[in-house]
Amino acid sequence: MLEFYFDFLTKYIHPSDFQMCEMDTDSAYLAISKEHLDDVIKPERKTEYILNKHKWFPREDTPQHHAFDKRTPGLFKVEWEGDGIVALCSKTYFCFGEKDKSSCKGLNKYTNEITKQRYLDVLGSQRAGVGTNRGFRVRNGDMYTYKQTKAAFTYLYPKRKVANDGISTTHTGL
Repeated sequence: MLEFYFDFLTKYIHPSDFQMCEMDTDSAYLAISKEHLDDVIKPERKTEYILNKHKWFPREDTPQHHAFDKRTPGLFKVEWEGDGIVALCSKTYFCFGEKDKSSCKGLNKYTNEITKQRYLDVLGSQRAGVGTNRGFRVRNGDMYTYKQTKAAFTYLYPKRKVANDGISTTHTGL
């Protein structure tokens, strides 16, 4: 991920044209200032970008190359595109647009109302939101149901320093 950030993003895209929103060990969500990634490449780096794009993303020159590269480990594949994201902390985000996508680590999506507004409420109040998990458990050959209430929409973000606006982040300085 560090290589992607420093050797790709900051090399080929001006900092005013992208914003990191959420990153994990195998995924990165970023906002860009134009419709497509190719449109935000620095003009002076465009030729170099075209020559090296295949090192970061699946090739698009032929359907066969694209199909092969889609399964190549280490290349970044577009999993979601949309209008915006509310990223509270790692593995806790809501992407919205034509098709929404969400993640709330440790919370069952089927027994909870997971909406953009819930994420915005946590962001605005700076307090964790709660959710409920329900299910079945087998213990000593007997089956039991359970109901667990947990703080699931976490506001605390220990991996980056949150700015005074409560939204923007920067490195921790460690």
